[in-house]
Amino acid sequence: MVRRKLMTKIGILLLGVFTLIGLFGAPLWASTITIKFAHGMPPDEEEALHRGVVVFKKMVEQRTAGRVKVDIYPANQLGKEREQFEGVKLGTIEMCMIAEGPMAGFFPEIMVVGIPYLYANEITAWRSLDGPFGKTLFEEMRKKTGVRALGIGENGFRNFTNRTRPIKSPDDMKGLKIRTMENPAHMAMVRALGASPTPIAWGEVYMALQQGVVDGQENPVSVIEVAKFNEVQKYLTLDGHVYSILPILINDKFFMSLPADIQKIIVDVARTATTVQRGQNVKKVYDGVKSLQDKGMEIYSPNEKELQMFRNRSQKPVLEFLDKTFTEKKIDKKWIEMARKSATASEKD
Repeated sequence: MVRRKLMTKIGILLLGVFTLIGLFGAPLWASTITIKFAHGMPPDEEEALHRGVVVFKKMVEQRTAGRVKVDIYPANQLGKEREQFEGVKLGTIEMCMIAEGPMAGFFPEIMVVGIPYLYANEITAWRSLDGPFGKTLFEEMRKKTGVRALGIGENGFRNFTNRTRPIKSPDDMKGLKIRTMENPAHMAMVRALGASPTPIAWGEVYMALQQGVVDGQENPVSVIEVAKFNEVQKYLTLDGHVYSILPILINDKFFMSLPADIQKIIVDVARTATTVQRGQNVKKVYDGVKSLQDKGMEIYSPNEKELQMFRNRSQKPVLEFLDKTFTEKKIDKKWIEMARKSATASEKD
């Protein structure tokens, strides 16, 4: 009799548990949070972006003891960079790590980072973007788009390549068709230098160069090497006209829905992952110059006088373009001055 009563109580208890699960879903201790993390580079851990994402995945999964699972989708598997940002904005993708170019279509203020020759070196850029200016800019993006930046990785300083001739001065740019990111400020810069800007999505660039749709493109050395552009481009000019960023992005509603301890882990790990990614990218840039030379590219490093010619020809027209664009779009022009002041202050720190 006692045994029968005990079994009845257990049965009632189990029925209650199953009823609650049916009403409210599985208990928290039984669920796993899955994060889809997209990016556009190949799944090679020697490539800086992918390595940073892999570090993020491993550390988050380890520190959450399996409560969070991070699935990486490299090589534009979930769409090109613009589609990745849109996916994070809509919440169909939880996270991505992309360059700033396609972000300008959703958040035009990001174009101030693309002012030509804004930053003198990597350290200056990191101080500016990790400091008050970067934090304020990306908080504005979170408010306007619902996309939160967890950390700012780097593509690095962008340089011109082409298949036609060495570029040693702005005059050498005349008549060339140059692929750019989908960033109007970058396009304005190329136009000011006398070339024809042609925006092409990242996944289509190699073929466009190979087929002669464009004569050249502009990217950091590390990207030029991993994309094997040396196979379809002969000349590289190390002018470092724009410092390009790679923010780690997450849908803000998704982020805010996470338990507080997991939010903290994700923020802390993102900071580590961007540090790893930056270091790896800097190494790849300096190793990449010799590697590209060994593979047959002709590489030219402009002297200070020549760099000043590029700066004089491109910076003022881009600033005028931003001023006009922000006026038309009713965007506060304070962002232009904030970017310039931050860059200057970061050189003095």
